[in-house]
Amino acid sequence: MNLAHGALHRWGLAAAQVGEQDRALDIGCGGGAVVHRLLRATRREVGGVDHSATALVHTRRLCPDAIASGRLRVYETSVEDMPFADGFFDVATAFETVYFWPDLHAGLTEVHRVLRPGGRLVITNEAADRASAGSWADRLQMNVPDGDVLREACEASGFNRVEVDQHPRRGWLRVTAQA
Repeated sequence: MNLAHGALHRWGLAAAQVGEQDRALDIGCGGGAVVHRLLRATRREVGGVDHSATALVHTRRLCPDAIASGRLRVYETSVEDMPFADGFFDVATAFETVYFWPDLHAGLTEVHRVLRPGGRLVITNEAADRASAGSWADRLQMNVPDGDVLREACEASGFNRVEVDQHPRRGWLRVTAQA
């Protein structure tokens, strides 16, 4: 996944506009590629959460120095119950992960909690809706919200300035929202 999603990661991170003084969080950090990119973009703390212990092994292997220095903290937890202080992060990313959140509204509400006022959330999905996910949606038991559903869920969770766009050639979905 780290290699296969490189272009998707770059497209999503372009909207995140991570600066060197931003604290950043990757939700569903998986293999660690986005965490690694966030560590290069900022000099501040980076967090990562994933519900899979196996995925976190990959993240820890990819970024051992950042973990040893305390600059990177990764946790096995649900998006609905993250161990970070209110308003701690400036930016949060979620790549290819909202498909698997048990409760979209609860997850977004928790993301809103850990973002500072004015902080940015960027959700980036390869599948823009259930039809574009094809048979993967059934095989992996994915809930694939489209842009309208994500916009409404973000707004209901306290986000404003919610923008939805699709990649012009690949059809990927990107949602940006401000806390």
